[in-house]
Amino acid sequence: MRRTAVLAAAVAGAVAGLVAGAVAMARIQDAGSAAPPSAPPVTAPPAPPSVPMPSAPAVLLAWTSGGLDPGLAAAAAGDPEVAAASVVAAGTVDLVASHGADGAVVDAPAPGWAIPLEAVAIDPATHTAFVGGPDLVAVAGLGPGQALLGATSAELRRLGPGGRLTLAGGTTVTVVGVVGDTAIGGAELAVDRATGAGLGVSTDRYVLLAHRGDRPGLEQRLRATLPPDRPVRFRGAGETPFLRHGDAVLPQVLIKQRFGEFAYRPAPGDTFEQDPAWQAENLVTVDLPIIGTARCHRLVVGALDGALREVVDANLAALVDPAGFAGCWNPRTSRAGTGISRHAWGVAVDLNAGANPTGLASVQDPRLEGVFARWGFTEGSRWLVPDAGHFEYVSPPET
Repeated sequence: MRRTAVLAAAVAGAVAGLVAGAVAMARIQDAGSAAPPSAPPVTAPPAPPSVPMPSAPAVLLAWTSGGLDPGLAAAAAGDPEVAAASVVAAGTVDLVASHGADGAVVDAPAPGWAIPLEAVAIDPATHTAFVGGPDLVAVAGLGPGQALLGATSAELRRLGPGGRLTLAGGTTVTVVGVVGDTAIGGAELAVDRATGAGLGVSTDRYVLLAHRGDRPGLEQRLRATLPPDRPVRFRGAGETPFLRHGDAVLPQVLIKQRFGEFAYRPAPGDTFEQDPAWQAENLVTVDLPIIGTARCHRLVVGALDGALREVVDANLAALVDPAGFAGCWNPRTSRAGTGISRHAWGVAVDLNAGANPTGLASVQDPRLEGVFARWGFTEGSRWLVPDAGHFEYVSPPET
């Protein structure tokens, strides 16, 4: 907190100095233009020596699977080259009703059903170091019982400031602002830490760092705080669309934007019941090359068919074992328990699953990965927890 305040004060002081200098120079120029024609020319004082402005701190994301390692968070906050740190918790909350600012009902799932939302819980005082412009004001003002919606989420929810979200368990939060998706890591909504704890969003997932100096050195120091077998991922600004955990795939809100949103209700294990109307509108059963019959989202069938046909045309069909096809649509949560599986939308397929169990190194052929990448799918071989054999939609096919 103290380093964040010092950093903010230094930036504010630098800006104030620039403004004062500009005002002084304007007065000199005004004095020169107001002098009568017979007056001697006004000579401006020599310009002061230029003082280089300190470079802005770089932003770094760090996250570990299964939740943020507390030792990593503590080491990051205490590192001498880290000027600010924001630890972010994330999880799924269930929306059971929503109302506009005028009190009108907007969302009203049937009793026992809910709409899953990805939520983050932040400390506004520390998170302001990682947002700018109007978003900074909105984040700084976030209080208990209040929520911020990401821009894409606000469109899906058809809500703005004054709207209210009623969540499972009876808690209602009031929308006090709409921020850019990147300000809250691509989540659908953000609450403060106390509100998040009450909603069950209490598992820390990642930490954002504002740092100066050598990034490799910082990463090395942070890695040293973890057990040797504890994998960690670092990302800098521009290396991923959203600084968040699980950043190899699209945030849930962007999956919803493209493939639709459904209501669900829990079932035994990691499965759930899914809105039959959404299924009827979006799922189709098709016969695909090599793997045969599959039930997938209608908007990815063309890409899946195209990828598998390219595999066949390139004489690479032997790289896909038909018996290793483990499905496309499957309404369940993710195996890691961090949210809703993309299989629930029918936009992921598991290929060669028996030879590529989750958590082990991949034996997937790079040529197969390359074909699917051209058709818009990422593959889990290089994820922090490898999920080789899992191919998931991330972008439209290359043209």
